[in-house]
Amino acid sequence: MTTNKKRDKKIQGKVIHGTTTKERFEEIHGMTIEEWNAKHEVKFKDKTGMTPDEWVLNRYKTIKPIDLINEYDVASKADETLVEDLHALGLKNDVINVLLEYVLIFNGIGFVQSLVLKIGKNWLKNDILTVEKAIEFMREEHRKYNESLEK
Repeated sequence: MTTNKKRDKKIQGKVIHGTTTKERFEEIHGMTIEEWNAKHEVKFKDKTGMTPDEWVLNRYKTIKPIDLINEYDVASKADETLVEDLHALGLKNDVINVLLEYVLIFNGIGFVQSLVLKIGKNWLKNDILTVEKAIEFMREEHRKYNESLEK
């Protein structure tokens, strides 16, 4: 488990009264989550020359799927075959990148070829053929997931 020493020092000895995540965040950081995100977005843009959304879009459009997999782990022959199978379905590299990252983030156990191909076919069926639509889908699924945790 990693610790955030700066945050820990900031709240050491304090009693946090907030009952929701948002209230606790505000109490600790002295600003809302939205204000914090805006502040960090400006810092990110100053550093990279792009907004975080532009950076993500550029990353998906320029990286090869195998290179994306290698960022998480060493790509295997099975991973290479999976990427070839996704290409055979008719998906482009940028959409495959979003799909692979989506599965890596939400699945947590790596790639199950049949599952990834099933999702790829579902994306084709639902006309998720551009990187923008794929990112929108992934964010919506993440939002739904977070809402389900709050219930």
